[in-house]
Amino acid sequence: MSTLLEVKRMETFYGKIQSVRGVDFTVKQGEIVALLGANGAGKSTILKTISGLIRPAQGSIALMGEDLTKKEPHTIVEMGVVHVPEGRRVFGGLAVTENLELGFFIKKRDKAKLAQNLDMVFQMFPRLAERRKQMAGTLSGGEQQMLATGRALMSEPKLLMLDEPSMGLAPIVVIDIMKIIKQINQQRGTTILLVEQNAKAALKLAHRGYVLETGSITMEDSAGNLLADDNVVKAYLGVH
Repeated sequence: MSTLLEVKRMETFYGKIQSVRGVDFTVKQGEIVALLGANGAGKSTILKTISGLIRPAQGSIALMGEDLTKKEPHTIVEMGVVHVPEGRRVFGGLAVTENLELGFFIKKRDKAKLAQNLDMVFQMFPRLAERRKQMAGTLSGGEQQMLATGRALMSEPKLLMLDEPSMGLAPIVVIDIMKIIKQINQQRGTTILLVEQNAKAALKLAHRGYVLETGSITMEDSAGNLLADDNVVKAYLGVH
């Protein structure tokens, strides 16, 4: 598998506070890679830095060998990196279909492709198809997560970055969301970088994982090895 994303010596600050400290990691084409750690470990900051919302103070971020560090967020989306933020951020006053169409902005002139991608999302998320004319703000939390993920898929990303997709959802809904993430990876071949506090669910899904502690990577291994290591699970992942 070839390397899709390579992050080297990334340092990122919030004001004067350093939240990411010399982070190195790779994501290979077709993988699901989990970034794990406690609140405040720097997971979301890493995603925001990759997507251009925050500039790194140092280091490099390369997509298929092309440097992203000085590119604008919309250019990074056009290059194929799409970020589903924590908290879903759907447009509550717009209908489901209108939210999905906004995810297609980089290819907006191709009406046939728009229809094809809408059909693809509705097949993957039948519940969204049933609610296509409903205002996004009236959907349940799980449905909003499906909508945010579907909107990201509209632009056919090379790398889909998901920030806390299970946050605030009932356990049974989390199972559905995790199944959908696996399906996106297996059926569409989409590479996924997953930030998730539900470490057990994330590691059951991922191929590999990195553990973050106060802005630094303290461990990396296959997801199976991380999940099987009792000390790792108790010390770093908060799952018992």
